[in-house]
Amino acid sequence: MSLWGKAHDARPRALAPEPAGHASNGAAQARELIAAPARAVGAIRPGDLAWILAVPCALLTAAAIVLLGRPLGRVLFAPDGQHFLGGGVIPESTENARYVIAAAAPFALAAALTAARGRLAAVAAAWRGAARIAEALMLAFVALTLVALRVWTYHSRPEDGYRFRVYFTVATIAVAVALAGAFVAVLRRDDWVARVRRLTRETRARRIAALAAALIFCAIWLLTAFNTEGSIELADEALLGNLPFWLDETFAVLDHQAPLVAFHAQYAQLWPWVTAGAMAALGSTFAVYSGVMVAATLATMAAVYATLRRVVRNSLLALALFAPFLATSFFKERGTQANMYGPANLFSLFPIRYGGPYVLAFLLARKLDGQRPRSATLLMLFAGLVVLNNPEFGVPAFAATVATLALTLPRPTPRALARVAGAAALGLAGALAAVSVFLLVAAGSLPHLGQLTEFSKIYGLDGFGMLPMPGFGFHYAVYVTFAGALVLAAVRALERRRDVLLTGLLCWIGVFGLGTGSYYAGRSHPDVLIDLFSAWSLALALMLVVAIRAIRARPRRLPTFAEIAVLVGFGLAVCSIAQTPAPWSQLRRIRTTTGGQLLRPVAAEEFVREHARPGERVMIVVEFGHRIAYDVGVRNVLPYSNREVILTNEQWLFTLRTAKRDHVRSIFVPTPFQLEVVERMRAAGYRIADADRKVARIVQLVR
Repeated sequence: MSLWGKAHDARPRALAPEPAGHASNGAAQARELIAAPARAVGAIRPGDLAWILAVPCALLTAAAIVLLGRPLGRVLFAPDGQHFLGGGVIPESTENARYVIAAAAPFALAAALTAARGRLAAVAAAWRGAARIAEALMLAFVALTLVALRVWTYHSRPEDGYRFRVYFTVATIAVAVALAGAFVAVLRRDDWVARVRRLTRETRARRIAALAAALIFCAIWLLTAFNTEGSIELADEALLGNLPFWLDETFAVLDHQAPLVAFHAQYAQLWPWVTAGAMAALGSTFAVYSGVMVAATLATMAAVYATLRRVVRNSLLALALFAPFLATSFFKERGTQANMYGPANLFSLFPIRYGGPYVLAFLLARKLDGQRPRSATLLMLFAGLVVLNNPEFGVPAFAATVATLALTLPRPTPRALARVAGAAALGLAGALAAVSVFLLVAAGSLPHLGQLTEFSKIYGLDGFGMLPMPGFGFHYAVYVTFAGALVLAAVRALERRRDVLLTGLLCWIGVFGLGTGSYYAGRSHPDVLIDLFSAWSLALALMLVVAIRAIRARPRRLPTFAEIAVLVGFGLAVCSIAQTPAPWSQLRRIRTTTGGQLLRPVAAEEFVREHARPGERVMIVVEFGHRIAYDVGVRNVLPYSNREVILTNEQWLFTLRTAKRDHVRSIFVPTPFQLEVVERMRAAGYRIADADRKVARIVQLVR
């Protein structure tokens, strides 16, 4: 299926045969004219019916949020009651419950649409006017979210210091509107569309050139993420603040600690084994580490490009969708063009959180297109590994894959749905079995699955570091996009569209986006919303394909209000390309070096080397403590990355029990240190023995 809605002469190579009865065969897609009018249900089409039902659904959702948020929060998200040693604890049980209600609303709308379509067969066509009114209300609502960027404060109190990020300036919005108008102008002219088709006609040379351009564009952006031991010290302070948390997860593995066993990783349970293996082979420098992370992100984005190309069946058009998606995924959060901070160099997002889900979406697209992996169980096996690596984004990706497989069934009978559920269960069990065998061999222990939710409970349930969500803002536009993608997938399924690939990916990104939205619902910082821009822009790219085909299908070729919103939204994504850094500025930044002591604090290493024997089991409770242990040649048995992730009294008690179990003689901590923790260490039989306050700022406690 081409972007324009009819078969394209130059398509990718022929697809492998599909199982009998599956409607997503590539040849079947190529024959379908998606521009043909949608099938009607009685006197009204599913799309119009969805808009009519959206209004009462929105009102009921708002009522449920107001009335049920607090009691539901007490039941589902009651804090664990852990004792925190510091401040910054804001439990958000009510807000969490309200977000669950909001995220469930699109599913309820899809279910209501399915249930109502047969009972409303006699609805008059005049009701379509109500659908247009609902669309207009949605467009006005989304427009107000852009206005809110300038007139609302973050907590409604300026003294809190946070204002909404003006993600898109007035000029940016104006350009996006102009781009939307240009889209429509081109789509209304058959001769212009024919010219675009000729210019983008698929050939082998253009296919290679488009792939090369996509990879080069991605590599230019990812230069912002590459650093050496010397250049990293010049990075933005926000990046430096995050660096110790995910870097020491890899050094913990190098230091013979195993995530899900003795080491409690905050971000990734499986990925540190990959980076640790590369560093063991190529060298334990930050250049190797960042190079591996950059290469993984490049592979992730290549998978997204391949997915988009599969959707539109054209390399150059896929590139036109991919470039805005990429730039918006790496949207600048702070800093300068030459030294920026954002998702590209925040490795806890790319590749740790997004890498697995996007590769999973690529594999799902291949399956929907009749190619390998054809086995749903194998697909869900990989999905299970994504969950075990990072549940925050892995669980939404797993749920999105299950929902997509169910939605795209040729016949959704109870037996067919049971097979999908069985494949999901077998895949998750297989992933758990594979990880268990690996950890038994590598660490001599089965995984401790409670570690998967340890930090989710600390942050999500108990509320450490959380921020309340603003009452209104651009996050509503992001939510509407994900909800719209999911409902659009349901509408296309009811219309029995033969382009199952596009329907399935719309379902996947809708469910995935709504699930990952909890990441912002918890810590509703203005910059955290940018972390969802990647999924948001991918949803916009897929919805744009639907909008273009729908506009081309109409005699007058005019967009609906919803399609205008999609066109303008994608126009905003196009404007993100202007943030692309100049590659020469990045090369100059990388060549600029400093002393290189940030990641390898010489004074701290000398202090540890002076007070510990090679191979001795110690605890180094400082930033980069696991790297210090690796370089010095001692065993750091601290079960966490550093003291910044040991937040509760219960974690400290567990740490001291670990020290007693492993017969730890020396614990190295920075000075000054929490008095309450020092007292607990003294009660456990430790005393302050040596301190170098001038240089290393490390205290040794000797049992």
